[in-house]
Amino acid sequence: MPAVDQVSMRKIEWIIITEANMDEEIAKWTAGGKPLAVFAISAQGYENLGQNFSDIRALVQQQQAIIAAYDNYYKASEEVLDNAEADRVIKEAADAANNTKSGWDLNPFD
Repeated sequence: MPAVDQVSMRKIEWIIITEANMDEEIAKWTAGGKPLAVFAISAQGYENLGQNFSDIRALVQQQQAIIAAYDNYYKASEEVLDNAEADRVIKEAADAANNTKSGWDLNPFD
């Protein structure tokens, strides 16, 4: 899935229909027998639509920040675990070379 900033939005054509241009716009859109559907929105509804898009954008940005934080956390945790495992292997090899018991062995019955 492409990153959000790489997605091209589809073109939407907005036409403002007023009492003055209504007949002309209807004739233009129905030319050739095409069906016509008109969606209307109030000025307050248009303002709400803009605010909703702003809220969605903010939510997406918040989710991206959360995902980035989790990604950083798990990468750092994995690095710490890898380093601990490497240290354990080195200590085990050193103990084997010195013929001593590893400090990592927690079984008191050996």
